[in-house]
Amino acid sequence: MAAASLVATAFGIIIILVTAYILAGSTLATSEVVSTAQKDMTDLQMRMLGTSLEIGEPPANITSPLVLTLTNTGNEPIRDFEKMDVYLFFSGTGPVLYRYSSGTGDGWWNDSRSLGDFYPTRWDPGETMTMTITYSEPSTPREIQVTTANGVSARRVFS
Repeated sequence: MAAASLVATAFGIIIILVTAYILAGSTLATSEVVSTAQKDMTDLQMRMLGTSLEIGEPPANITSPLVLTLTNTGNEPIRDFEKMDVYLFFSGTGPVLYRYSSGTGDGWWNDSRSLGDFYPTRWDPGETMTMTITYSEPSTPREIQVTTANGVSARRVFS
């Protein structure tokens, strides 16, 4: 009988150790996932804080295609400028979304053939890009909003 209680005690200690090991491992794994998510969110917020755009003066005669200059006035390069959205606001309607297009149909495309000497595939701080927007609305837009892929936007009201 004494051997039975000794075996039960040893078995109980082994179960307690296995349970503690599983709990400690899952706690460490959870804390690693949370810290990685916090780091990713901090990186995204830092990129958002460093992103800034400025829309240049519109032409005197606003017609389709509308050609505007955009300057990256922030300190963060924009690598995925093809994912930027352009909203044109027309009288009597809400904003109309224009996405990046290869140059045919409604949408916008980058008319700048080069975005710099060092990194031609990204839009670096201080560089100016010429944006051409083709729209088929019958009225003239009264304002424009350009929004980057990370959610930062610039707006310009046409006078």
